[in-house]
Amino acid sequence: MNSLLIKDVRIVDADHQWVGDILIREGTISALGRGLSAPRGVPVLVGEGRTALPAFVDLHTHFRDPGFPEKEDLLSGARAAAHGGFTCVSLMPNTDPVCDSPEVARYLLAKAREIGLVEAYPVGAITVGLKGEKLSPMEALAPYVWAFSDDGKGVADHGLMWRACRAAAGLDRVIFPHCEFPGLPDRGLSEELMVARDLWLCRRTGCRLHLAHLSTRGALELVAWAKEKGLPVSCEVTPHHLCLGGDYPVNPPLPDPGTRAALVRALRAGVIDAIATDHAPHTPADMAAGATGISGIELAFSLLFTELVRPGILPLGELSRRLSLGPARILGLRKGLIRMGYDGDIVLFSDEEFTVDEGYFLSKSTNTPLLGGKLRGRVWATVHRGEVIYLDGKVKGRDFDDHRQVVRGG
Repeated sequence: MNSLLIKDVRIVDADHQWVGDILIREGTISALGRGLSAPRGVPVLVGEGRTALPAFVDLHTHFRDPGFPEKEDLLSGARAAAHGGFTCVSLMPNTDPVCDSPEVARYLLAKAREIGLVEAYPVGAITVGLKGEKLSPMEALAPYVWAFSDDGKGVADHGLMWRACRAAAGLDRVIFPHCEFPGLPDRGLSEELMVARDLWLCRRTGCRLHLAHLSTRGALELVAWAKEKGLPVSCEVTPHHLCLGGDYPVNPPLPDPGTRAALVRALRAGVIDAIATDHAPHTPADMAAGATGISGIELAFSLLFTELVRPGILPLGELSRRLSLGPARILGLRKGLIRMGYDGDIVLFSDEEFTVDEGYFLSKSTNTPLLGGKLRGRVWATVHRGEVIYLDGKVKGRDFDDHRQVVRGG
C-alpha cells in the first residue's frame, strides 16, 4: 500500500464538503486539514482547486473475461474503470465459462490482483450455466463471491429461486436477481412481477436481496414497501436510465421522461441505494446482430454530473452517496467517505467540457449513444489506497509504473 498527500482540493462526500488537503498513509486516510505538509518520502499530488470525491464503487459491470476478449478483458476493463474514477468493480457471471465454479471465481480474483489497478468482487451464478435449471455449487463458490446472480436472465422457476434464497441466507451471501420473467410482452410488468416474487422470497427466507437495474415506477413502489417492512433489500439504477431516453438498445429499455423523473425522485428519497453502470461492452458486429447494452463505466460520472448535478437536480454529495458510499456499504467495504480511517480511494475531477469521441475510451468497446456528444466533469485522477492509478490520460502499468513518476510536486 502507498502513501500520498493530496493538496489544494475541494473535498466533497456524502456528509461534508470543505477545502483542504488529504493525507493517505499506508493506504488509509490518516489526516485531513489545511496546509498539511508531506512527511518525508511521501509524494504530493497538487489538485490545483479541483474537486475530490471518494472513488466510485460499481456493483454491476461486465468485463467479458473469460471468454469474450474482443469485447473486453480484465485488463482493458480495469483501465476503463480507473479512467472513469472507479476503484472497485463487481463482475457479473455471464462469461464463458460462466462463473458457476470456484475455478472461474479464483481466476478472476488472481487476475485482478496481478493487474493491480482496481479491486474485483466476483458474482457467482445462481444456476449452472445460467440455464435456470439447476443450482450452482453455491457453498463451494461462497468463499470467492459476494453475491449470486443469473444476470441477463431472470430465474423463472419459483422453487429453484426459493432454494437459492435459502442457501444464500445460510451462506451470508446476497441474491442479486435480474428481474424479468420470460415470455411476457410487457417488459415493465415482467420486471415488477419478479421484483414482487423475489421480495416475498426475501421476506420468507431472510436472505439479503440486491435488485439489479430497476427501471419502473411499480418496482420502486415495491422496494419502498419492502424497506418500510425492514426487509434486507437494496437496489440499483443505471446512469443511462436516470439520464437518457430514446430507443438505444439496452435491457431494460430506456424509460420515458415521466419514469425517468420518478427514478431520480426515488434516488433522492433513498429508495435507490446505488448507481451501478451495467457496463456492457460490445463490438460493432455484436450491436448490429442485436446485442443490447452500453459501454458506460468511463462516462458514468460525467453523464450524471452533466445531467443531474450541474442543473441542480441532485447535489454532488448525494451523487457521491449513490456512486460511492451506498455501494461500498452493500459490499461491506470501508470506502465511500473522505474520513480518517477510511481507505484512501479518491477521484479528482474538473468541471470542464469535453467531446465524447472514440479516442476517449480505454475500454475495447465504444458502444454508447453518447458518441459525438459533449459532457462536463472530466475525471483527472484516480487514487486507489494511496496509489495513483490514473492521472490526466495516463494509466498505471501502461503509461507509468510508479505514481512518483506522475504526481505533481513529488
